[in-house]
Amino acid sequence: MDHKPWTPMPFSSDKPYSECTREEILWYLRTDLEGEHRHSIHFYMHTYTPSVRDINRLPEMSISDFLDTCNKSVPVYIPPFDQRLLLSQVLHNYIYRRWFRPYRSEIEHQRFICKFITPQHLPSAGSPSQSTVDSLVSLNRAICAEVEARRLTYEETFAAGDEIAAYKLARVKNHRLHILQPLFKALLIIVCFESYRNEDSKTVGRLPVFLVRTGVEDGLSAPVSFKAIADKIDGYAGEARSAIRTTLETAVDFVMDLEAREATVFGLQPNPADSSIPEGVAGFWKAVRGDEPLVGPSSKFVDIEKYPSWAGNGESYESWVMPQHELRAFHREAARVAGEFY
Repeated sequence: MDHKPWTPMPFSSDKPYSECTREEILWYLRTDLEGEHRHSIHFYMHTYTPSVRDINRLPEMSISDFLDTCNKSVPVYIPPFDQRLLLSQVLHNYIYRRWFRPYRSEIEHQRFICKFITPQHLPSAGSPSQSTVDSLVSLNRAICAEVEARRLTYEETFAAGDEIAAYKLARVKNHRLHILQPLFKALLIIVCFESYRNEDSKTVGRLPVFLVRTGVEDGLSAPVSFKAIADKIDGYAGEARSAIRTTLETAVDFVMDLEAREATVFGLQPNPADSSIPEGVAGFWKAVRGDEPLVGPSSKFVDIEKYPSWAGNGESYESWVMPQHELRAFHREAARVAGEFY
């Protein structure tokens, strides 16, 4: 796997912050946020493992998984199997690369195209049967209900004025800016893991997946229809036509088109312009620029005519950090197959 070195900064890194221009400081802030976003999305990709046996009584969702479920467009279900850790890393790199636009993607409040979920105790292994699809649709509804239950708990806790309880929930004090997206309730992706043949993130786009309409379309501008990709459907799960088999590439592009459709009608929710500047960013800005106003979102920070080449922390994650994670995942998988401890 070949990797290019990360792109050099567009100005001297030896320059003290106090001597940097406004545009240079904004560039620093945006690229740091890009790196933090990539790290966060990657870090939480293995954390949520609900069981279909608990559909009627899901365990309380952690704050981390609440935050990582909100502001995502679609769940991606990756059933447990021997190569799951490798495939998850490969999928992360492929999907992030396809979705992200340097300097311009809206990334506040962990916004991203998808959340990985590892469902436990599915009724059957292999290519999804109708019973597997039905189980995951039911699980998805239960997850969405749990997200809203957590939100209600947070609202009640903050409204009660209990300072100790509120302190414990400090990470979700802006919970109103973490929204369960209507698309997340309406559509899901199931990875056909049995078809995975150790493709890397450059070639995994051809991996088969199932796109599934859940039937829950409240809050959408229009129903979800597969007509636009009818020529790219190569199968169905069961007799119903609500679960289609296609490629990962087609599925990701389909979801991005739906994201764009919904944003055109309703705008992004939450509105990036309403997002508060993160405390760390605001503190750094004040230390360097004093009382000069800083207005978000960070997608407006960088003048791409002045800085046309992508560089900084986000770019170094893409060109170096994540390829290294992927390389190590392949090494671990090779060691597992060889029966070695890694």
